[in-house]
Amino acid sequence: MRLTILGSGTAVPVADRFPAGVLVQSGGTTVLVDCGPGTSRRLPAAGVGLEQLDAVLLTHYHTDHSADLTAILFGLRNPRYRGRPPLRIFGAPGLRAFHRHLCDAWPWLDPKGGYDLELTEVDPGAFTVGSLAIVAVPIQHTAQSLAYRLTDAEGRSAAISGDADVCPGLVEVARDVDLFVCEASFPDDGRIEGHLTPRLAAEAATAAGARHLCLTHFYPECEGTDLAAQARAAYSGRITLATDLAAFEL
Repeated sequence: MRLTILGSGTAVPVADRFPAGVLVQSGGTTVLVDCGPGTSRRLPAAGVGLEQLDAVLLTHYHTDHSADLTAILFGLRNPRYRGRPPLRIFGAPGLRAFHRHLCDAWPWLDPKGGYDLELTEVDPGAFTVGSLAIVAVPIQHTAQSLAYRLTDAEGRSAAISGDADVCPGLVEVARDVDLFVCEASFPDDGRIEGHLTPRLAAEAATAAGARHLCLTHFYPECEGTDLAAQARAAYSGRITLATDLAAFEL
């Protein structure tokens, strides 16, 4: 399994971090978890074309996690993608209404018969995409927030929190995973409700027994702070601070 951070930033534009997006590749299956603005442009930089994308998993519908769904759907109308396998989009209940509103604003997002688009509203629980077994876990952030755990055929696993506050789902989704990609939006002394700090993310990783913690989703307030040191106070495993296009082989 290979994970690539397409975006380690947030809704606040900065020069070197796009908003949220994580690419997961395993056994011929290619999945995008979240697609904030600009992350579709990171796909070619990660060596992936739209023709290879099997599914998009949305953790929630905030713009910095979902806006490039429009870019992906519009791009797929190009004749070069005609006849490609279905694109599957997964999200919490409300996905179909979300997609309908996007198409009301941009009618050009309709596949126009070039390929099949499958929308699946996910209740907490398990499903599969190609060679990946996926579990969706409810997370405290919005009423429609999910974290995802992805496991390949060899048992290697990763969890992606999306945006989150402290909640049991964080520990549940990351239990014994090889890699936990977890938001840490603000430093420990600047916590905002609905988001985590490095120490809070680390506490969840420790409780879950995650083997490797990758902190991501950094607001500009994180600049100049030793985020790894804050996480180290509550977690003894491997810690990585995400950067755009950083890749992990599990």
